[in-house]
Amino acid sequence: MDIPYFHSDVFRYHGVSKEQGWAIIKQDNELFDRRHYNNEVVPEKRGRKPKLSVEQLREADRFLQDYGFEARVLTWQQLAFELGFDVHGDTLRSALGSMDYHKCIACTKSWVSEKLAKSRVRFCETCLALKPKPEDWHDVRFSDEVHCRVGPQGKMRITRKPGERYCTDCIQEQLNRDDEREWETCYIWGAVGYNFKSDLTFYKTPGNKNGKLSLSVYRDQILEPVIKPWLKPTEPHFILEEDNDSGHGGGSTTNIVATWKKKNNLDHYFNHSNSPDLAPIENCWQVMKQHLKKFPHWDQFEVRDLAREGWSHVSPEFINERINSMPQRLQDCIEMEGRLTGY
Repeated sequence: MDIPYFHSDVFRYHGVSKEQGWAIIKQDNELFDRRHYNNEVVPEKRGRKPKLSVEQLREADRFLQDYGFEARVLTWQQLAFELGFDVHGDTLRSALGSMDYHKCIACTKSWVSEKLAKSRVRFCETCLALKPKPEDWHDVRFSDEVHCRVGPQGKMRITRKPGERYCTDCIQEQLNRDDEREWETCYIWGAVGYNFKSDLTFYKTPGNKNGKLSLSVYRDQILEPVIKPWLKPTEPHFILEEDNDSGHGGGSTTNIVATWKKKNNLDHYFNHSNSPDLAPIENCWQVMKQHLKKFPHWDQFEVRDLAREGWSHVSPEFINERINSMPQRLQDCIEMEGRLTGY
């Protein structure tokens, strides 16, 4: 019956509280033996089911990897249509997340987004206009960090950088999985230029378990003890290239690193974000990494010794050839419409 009164009116009339009233109602009613949200009689209706399943997201990711840039020039709505997903493009974009530069650490497959590709083209055009000849790059020193993780039985892995991940079905990664909770990490910094190669600097990241380079660590362990001596009047002038990591002081003119650079008159520029192919030092790291992988090493001390050995194998001729390739790298990136080049 439709009675024009509320339960609260009934409770008030009988002089019981709301809690007591509902307890009396539920006492002999089997429908109230369990709470509504845990009731087998009443179907669960809370929340909305995902419009895209995990399998569909993997399919989309695989499609983007297989078809590369050709797939990434599609709009999100066009991508959903190509995949046969009956969802709006914004839903697909939200589910997949950011699709900027990615590189598989194990098999080295890489891919970029359309937005990033266009930005890379503009960056390369600017650099090429400022330094069109190979000799124009002889005063640039390219710097970078690399992290080596040391595991049991002498296993070693170069850890992930921003923009890197593993392919969803990467065979290389599946063959090399291991429990890395007890692995140690060795943090290394270096720089190269025309007829120049720095010593390796091994730094620490106190209180930072993810290994991210902080402003204070960069200033106190790299800029002050390593780079400052290079700025003496008796030393040749140089421009320091850095990646666009927040620890290098980018994005602000008032942080401690930016202040240090201004105080010490350090000429520098930031490489385009997610563009390792535009930094010749990445090629030099590969020589060192290949040497590290040849030998078993059980702790950070052995990693340091092997890293120094591998770094010594990076010859001046090898470095100079990569430095001289900068104009061609920039031109190739422009001609490839911002896609990652083969450098």
